[in-house]
Amino acid sequence: MSEADWYWGVVVRVDASHEVLQDLGTLVDGEGVRAQDPATGHITLFYAPLRGPAAAPELAERVRGNVGHIDAFDLHCAGFGEFPSATRPVAWLGIVRGQDVLARLREVLCDCDEDCHRHAFVPHLTLAYGEDPAAYAATRAVMREVAEHAAIATRIDAVWIAGFPADGHPARDLRYVERIPLAGG
Repeated sequence: MSEADWYWGVVVRVDASHEVLQDLGTLVDGEGVRAQDPATGHITLFYAPLRGPAAAPELAERVRGNVGHIDAFDLHCAGFGEFPSATRPVAWLGIVRGQDVLARLREVLCDCDEDCHRHAFVPHLTLAYGEDPAAYAATRAVMREVAEHAAIATRIDAVWIAGFPADGHPARDLRYVERIPLAGG
């Protein structure tokens, strides 16, 4: 892997999560637990193979034709969930409404490029990454409390090509690069 490699993906941008992520960040953010940057709240739909930093327009062109016929939709996120892991647990909000459209988007995105997602697709809005499982365990109750009081509702009218350098972190270094409108968006 070279320093020029980037993780690229297709995401649904959830700007309405800003306040929740900001609140969470003031309570738990640090090296042991990294809250998602409030400016980059998102739901990842697709992971492409590592590519150079200028690969976003090419991926966007392939994606554009596949998602342009899918209608804009309402998204509701609520409910604490987590991906337990001995090395990097992740806290998230679940999808209450819009999950069927997210699944359909993922399906058509997988026709655009090689899918590098290594786990079953569980649509979610990432809240925080546990870089140190002990620190994560110590803040789990606080994250659950914030999540249990969070309810995010927003209209989704586009997907985004987003990425971060391979030596970076998705909580801190994610950048939205190309906006691709959905039908009606």
